[in-house]
Amino acid sequence: MRRAVWRVIRNSKRFYVATFRFAGRALIFSLVINVALGLGIWQAYFNTPERHFYVTNGIVPPTEVIPVDVPNESSVPLLANDPDVTDGKILD
Repeated sequence: MRRAVWRVIRNSKRFYVATFRFAGRALIFSLVINVALGLGIWQAYFNTPERHFYVTNGIVPPTEVIPVDVPNESSVPLLANDPDVTDGKILD
């Protein structure tokens, strides 16, 4: 074989080694980024404070309500009826 052929073979092997090393580094970098983002999402999801919900009709003070996971299928309402209001004054 001539020197030119050996040079081509050596250069092609260097190309494959360089490409393989670059792909390996890119894969490891991507893995680190994905793990960091996954941990961030886990942190944000499991450490959020409990939400509070309030209702009001604009005249009476807000009342905190408790969220439930199922619909109310009973005959008892979850909230009391709104008070009778005339000109901003509550009538009892």
